[in-house]
Amino acid sequence: MVTILLPQTKRSAPLAEDMCDLFDDGLISIPILGWVACGQPIDMFSDHQQIDVPTRMVRKNTYALRVRGDSMRDANILPGDLVVIEQTDAAEHGEKVVVRINQREVTLKTLCLDPEGVKLIPANAEMAPMTFHNEDIEVLGIVRGVIRDQI
Repeated sequence: MVTILLPQTKRSAPLAEDMCDLFDDGLISIPILGWVACGQPIDMFSDHQQIDVPTRMVRKNTYALRVRGDSMRDANILPGDLVVIEQTDAAEHGEKVVVRINQREVTLKTLCLDPEGVKLIPANAEMAPMTFHNEDIEVLGIVRGVIRDQI
């Protein structure tokens, strides 16, 4: 069984009563580029696999990453899930993003733009936010969906 979850953003439209509408345009294959940490940042590496997702979830330069860790569990992003990412170098306050820290480590958190710098906020009360200088963070993409293919 596959479950597709769409994260809420300030531009989210209410979901249609019939979720089958999501599949009206068919499926498209996107690459799974590796793992992303939802916990302590880790190096991202490549798996070179593919997954079929609803065409409506795919935008320019879309890829998927498999989740490790549970820092985003309260946002319904669990270990083993696949997150569908729209590649971009900019994001808005409050969006769930994949970021590279200090040109090396990659993590998935909620972006919080703050006068003191950038805060990466976990969705797990047991974990503390991480604060960085703007120049230490590179946005790699925005979460556009979550696919849970494991129960």
